[in-house]
Amino acid sequence: MATDRTRLVQTLREDEFQTVAQLSAALKIDEATVAEHLQQLEQDGLPLQSASDCGFRLLEGITPIDAGNLVEELEKAAFPYARQVEILDTVDSTSDWLSRQQSGGVDIHGKACITEFQSAGRGRRGRNWRGSPYCHLMFSMGWRFQKEVVEMTGLSLSVGVAVADSLRNLSGAPVGLKWPNDLWCGDRKLGGILVDLNTASKPDTQAIVGIGINLHEPGLEHFDPGQPVTDLASNVQDELPSRTTIVAVVMTAVARGLDRFGRHQFGCDRDRFNALDVFAGRKVQTSSGKTSLEGMGQGVDEFGRYRLRFSNGSIETIISGDLSLSLVDQRSSA
Repeated sequence: MATDRTRLVQTLREDEFQTVAQLSAALKIDEATVAEHLQQLEQDGLPLQSASDCGFRLLEGITPIDAGNLVEELEKAAFPYARQVEILDTVDSTSDWLSRQQSGGVDIHGKACITEFQSAGRGRRGRNWRGSPYCHLMFSMGWRFQKEVVEMTGLSLSVGVAVADSLRNLSGAPVGLKWPNDLWCGDRKLGGILVDLNTASKPDTQAIVGIGINLHEPGLEHFDPGQPVTDLASNVQDELPSRTTIVAVVMTAVARGLDRFGRHQFGCDRDRFNALDVFAGRKVQTSSGKTSLEGMGQGVDEFGRYRLRFSNGSIETIISGDLSLSLVDQRSSA
């Protein structure tokens, strides 16, 4: 059932202002609650215009994800866990929510959590990842692998391949991959992938895969990924499909990618990752603390480690950890 906050967004219009009293009457909730939700939505980044004498209106069309439509789309795409999907209006982090479910004894294999707004989303190296409400795609999915943790190398790269290819096929945007876990478009960050592993149930490994993608984001300036950012709408000629369709397509692709990784590990995705690598053949700088090196991107090896070719012809492989890679020729890079 939709929350009062979601119902409020569904009631707001783009073509006319509505007062708090009008919204209260339409929603059958008290004016103080309406005013509180409006204030919070504006603070969270909803593209909202207010005028003291007229009320409130949306600056652009916003459509919350409908649970019934999403299940229908997921079943149409043959997603096997459509009835296990949870849609939350707001949450601290979809990955943390799934982790709490798991700690409470819930089997999270195939279970997904989608949110309209994430107040404490996590990116790599502790960076903030949040977007304006109802303008993005943010979800996490749980998966159980019959593997030791040492066999999980390259999982985020395989997920990246699944997501990038699904977005390319769906929108036509030239989505690429920036090692180790970023989606890029036009040399700007489009989204990210964060994988948490839990080995408490040895010999199995439980993974929670978190994915955030900027779709049509009016508040890119609020992001702090440490690099230039973009959204999908800025990289396509036509209108994007509905967010419900995008969620269903991407989520189904991720589930298939996780299943494939469980059977074949990263090896089956290596060539495709290298074909999507935005660093390939370009001068890249790697840094860790005060140490910095420059080399030409050479793609990843069979274990998902990145390779750099230096000026003397030698090639060195690097692992993620605390290392950071950036393009030397990206003038706008932070």
